[in-house]
Amino acid sequence: MLRRRLALVMILAAFAAAGCSVGEFGSPQLPLPPSPPDMAVVTKAAAGIFTALKLPGSPEISPPRPAHPSSLVDWMLCLRSDADDIPRNYALFVRNNTVVTHRLAVQIDGCARETFQPIGEAPR
Repeated sequence: MLRRRLALVMILAAFAAAGCSVGEFGSPQLPLPPSPPDMAVVTKAAAGIFTALKLPGSPEISPPRPAHPSSLVDWMLCLRSDADDIPRNYALFVRNNTVVTHRLAVQIDGCARETFQPIGEAPR
């Protein structure tokens, strides 16, 4: 009888300890990045990158959006050429109104789903 009570107390203690380890339910709130970058500065940098990449046609960019949480930057946007013969998208990573790096876009960047506008046009 004593063994059963002891076993029952141990089981209840285990459940109580397990209940204390349960955290909050739902997805964690990610911190919002600082205010969006100055598009005049970023657009100028994007045009320079477009020229350095020697892409044909004219540059088009997407609106900035918060960067992926695993990224070391705050914002990202996509760059491409309006020439149909080279359908490449480039991801530009922005921190403190500076394009700190760029690369050929990968799937996680989401550039294939973006809407683009020619550099110099007002946002739609």
